[in-house]
Amino acid sequence: MDEERRYKTLYEIAQKLNSSLAPQEVLRTIVAAIRDAVEAKGCSLMLLTPDRQQLIHTVDCGLSDWYVRKGPVRVDEAMAQALNGMPVLILDATTDPRVQYREQAKREGIVSMVSLPIMRRGEVIGIVRIYTSKRRLFSTREVEFLRALANLGAVALERAELLEEEKKQFLRFVSIAAHDLKAPLSAIQSFLGVILGGYAGKLNEKQRHMMERASQRINELLSLISNLLDIPRIEVGQLVQEMTEVSLTQVIDSFVEEGSSLAEQKGIGFSVHVPQNLSCVYGAPSRLQQVVTNLVNNAIDYTNEGEVVVRAVETDSEVLVEVVDTGCGIPPDDLPRVFEDFFRGSNVGPKGTGLGLSISKRIIEAHGGKIWAESPYTETGKGSRFCFTLPKKVKVAT
Repeated sequence: MDEERRYKTLYEIAQKLNSSLAPQEVLRTIVAAIRDAVEAKGCSLMLLTPDRQQLIHTVDCGLSDWYVRKGPVRVDEAMAQALNGMPVLILDATTDPRVQYREQAKREGIVSMVSLPIMRRGEVIGIVRIYTSKRRLFSTREVEFLRALANLGAVALERAELLEEEKKQFLRFVSIAAHDLKAPLSAIQSFLGVILGGYAGKLNEKQRHMMERASQRINELLSLISNLLDIPRIEVGQLVQEMTEVSLTQVIDSFVEEGSSLAEQKGIGFSVHVPQNLSCVYGAPSRLQQVVTNLVNNAIDYTNEGEVVVRAVETDSEVLVEVVDTGCGIPPDDLPRVFEDFFRGSNVGPKGTGLGLSISKRIIEAHGGKIWAESPYTETGKGSRFCFTLPKKVKVAT
């Protein structure tokens, strides 16, 4: 690596650090710059869990999705060396016993690896790992330069924490405001219930219609407020306190009766195909129920003929849940935005708050999973398919 490339790389990263980009984008820039600077196959940045027993992939480039999600990355011998502050070079990742996933590395086309500690305030908080497709021995000078680049990641993470604190303050304000609005609206709804129940005198048809519309609008506002209260709870990490071993089979089964009833009312089919021996995940049961309920309700709402199908399967490392419908589908221009706050599709009415899918996305990502949408569904050429994955609960050897 020549001096010109080094200076260019440092300049590019410094620009991103001082930009208005989100911290995650800055971290992606850093790993991409490191990969390009040494002409490697790929690069990833992993952070330590609080118990310092596992590393979580935060950003990566040049690696396939299946490799990144191949399973939990425990602090093994090679990782332990890096976490002691020393770079660790693996010349052959397919045979070196220090490598946890040797077969997967071979399949990915990885030969050599170098792991560099990320230091923050004198403590190792994670590692940057570089992957090459050919056997390669990095020089001392290259390693020192790469260590400097890796530690720029710590700068980006510190910036992220400051932004996160600002976000928490804003969300706290939203939470307080929403909470203060909920009490009077609930009181108004109670009074409307009394009037509609005939306890304050008989209503004529016009009066009842107006009261029912007012009650419906109050319900929509209360739903919006509940969603606004949900967002800060998820964002500040409250879900961690709710997490336990969860059976997704039970979560889905608990909604079957309600889903069947809703589908029957619309005259469409509803079926569930979930193995009873599906592996458990580590999560917040009520929140995962919230996601399933939201996806199925949406599918039923936007399907006027045909059916809604819920399926679940598992791979070596995760569980996949999918909700497929034969409904109106999602326009191509809308598809990239369906998980944005308050977004509503251009081909649907004003029903709902536009927060259900964005909250579902927050919940799944807080569980370390992914959620996405496909429309039209490739197998039928119509409708939509919403999917999410969750990592299976790691079994700890005893």
